[in-house]
Amino acid sequence: MAETDLPMPTEFSKETINEILLWRLANPKPGVAYYAEEPAGGFRAVHHDENRRETLAVASGLRQHGLVRGDRVAILATTRHEWVRCDLANLMLGLVTIGIYPTCTPDTVGYLLSHSGARVLVVETQAHLDGLVEALQGEHAVEAIFTMEPGLTPPEGFGIPVHDLEALTATGRHELLQRGDEHLLEEARKAEPDDLVTIVYTSGTTGEPKGAMLTHRNLFHVSDSVSRMLPFDDQDRSIVYLPLAHILQRYTVYLGLRTGASAHYLSEIPRLGEVLEEAKPTILAAVPRVLEKVHSKAMAKAESLNPRQRRVFHWAFALGHVVAASKREGLAIGWWMAIKHRVADRLVLSKVRQKLGGHVKYVVSGGAPLAPHLSEWFHAAGLLVVEGYGLTETAAPATASTPDAYRFGTVGRAIPDTDVQIAEDGEILVKGPGVFTGYFDNPDATEAAFTDDGYFRTGDIGNLDADGYLRITDRKKNIIITAGGKNVAPQPIENLLKEHPLIGQAMVVGDRQPYLVALLTLDHEVLPAWGAERGLADCSTEALAEHPEILAALTLHVDAVNQQLARYESLKTWRLLPVAFVPENGYLTPTLKLKRRSIVQDFGDVIDALYL
Repeated sequence: MAETDLPMPTEFSKETINEILLWRLANPKPGVAYYAEEPAGGFRAVHHDENRRETLAVASGLRQHGLVRGDRVAILATTRHEWVRCDLANLMLGLVTIGIYPTCTPDTVGYLLSHSGARVLVVETQAHLDGLVEALQGEHAVEAIFTMEPGLTPPEGFGIPVHDLEALTATGRHELLQRGDEHLLEEARKAEPDDLVTIVYTSGTTGEPKGAMLTHRNLFHVSDSVSRMLPFDDQDRSIVYLPLAHILQRYTVYLGLRTGASAHYLSEIPRLGEVLEEAKPTILAAVPRVLEKVHSKAMAKAESLNPRQRRVFHWAFALGHVVAASKREGLAIGWWMAIKHRVADRLVLSKVRQKLGGHVKYVVSGGAPLAPHLSEWFHAAGLLVVEGYGLTETAAPATASTPDAYRFGTVGRAIPDTDVQIAEDGEILVKGPGVFTGYFDNPDATEAAFTDDGYFRTGDIGNLDADGYLRITDRKKNIIITAGGKNVAPQPIENLLKEHPLIGQAMVVGDRQPYLVALLTLDHEVLPAWGAERGLADCSTEALAEHPEILAALTLHVDAVNQQLARYESLKTWRLLPVAFVPENGYLTPTLKLKRRSIVQDFGDVIDALYL
């Protein structure tokens, strides 16, 4: 099939992701589709013709395995291009993708496989394969497992056939040579807007995970709407690094399919900094924690400079804030300010942008609200952060900001054909084509999730301003009610605490208590440099958590934060923990949000001691 660079149609005959995929397969443009991470390091360019050929081969192999429309295929892996290739193959055959976080416990993996009824499971590593011995002890429908990494060895006595994904792909290639690809394309054309694409399971922090059913209509609507709202095109580059089992990164893949943008696939979030400089993305999608870490690293670096350099850094950012504020207000700056700003940009601000690759046009933040001071800081550096808001159940974005319509401290306005309302108790309600159809095999939870007039209850508290911009307060279940009857949203306080470069995470506690307290953790990416500068490079995290200089610095910071809060919001005391909150130990979700219930459960004695 001849390659072309025809523009993507603005309208499709059906609102399905398959219509977008089929157009891409029929019109593979020249050049690179994406960059695949190499096992030995670096990235390999995958061109559009190869991507087309291999996606069809995986689909052909799955079809020969006997899978039929509506069957479930689960994927247990980190973020890598094979994850997406399998998902696109599933789309072509009408199969339903079940994403499983690689940090899930065997019990959770077993529950998801059993509850979803997955017939096939794709896993990544030997560790994932070994973990299935425990995960598949109960009832399940899994009849075959395919491994992304070649040469994995099934555990002894493992009764389920295990094959290489490459072998499945080779089988598919052979069939395509014999039969051509029209039978696969015809199968893909059968997709209808109300067909199920995926079941995305929630975290299950308050019980068993619930599976949100998302259709072609849901995912087509959000990706198509955002592609029209934001200035994307096929020259844009991004990095896919958030978990693909989460709807936020998944929807951006479909958005990239719609716009033609290319991407680097990165399996390890801690490596994002080094890959940014290599990939040089034009669009960066992020969750707030990623942006917090960029900010904290920059501020820690500034504090390590000599006094003259430190003064230049703060002078440059002071000018950046003035110029950025003028832009937001539509005001011109004078010639002298413009000259000083060019100097500040050359000396300091451009170097911050360079850390993100030097080519980012704007940053898209989602998953949770970003603290306004961070939006302002990035804007002062010459980087606009546009925020969006949504949940798994809204197929990611329900609201979005754009470079031409944004207000810091808000998450934008409702995307087209979507209605956002605020209930009497402050809960955010959403109705629109992106809202899910319900929870799989859970009619009671589905009924409870909707109002009588069909609005989805998000569980978030917020408000709308006169122009329709949505401001998020916090999760409804996270609101603290003190013993004095005051309602406190912990997230804004936690954001203030995390402004200090040494603080990695902060969790405010105080429900039904006479005052608020906080648990703090150290930022393990900033900590080594801090310790090395003071001759403490060999100190353990446990020792540094008790170091007088750290405790003194954090005491001053907490006192400063308290000065910004109402009396009933201020922290009476706090404790610095010797452990990090990370997804691997179960204290953060895969998208880097606090798992409050787990933290309270494991550090209950520490919290109790703060109230003695």
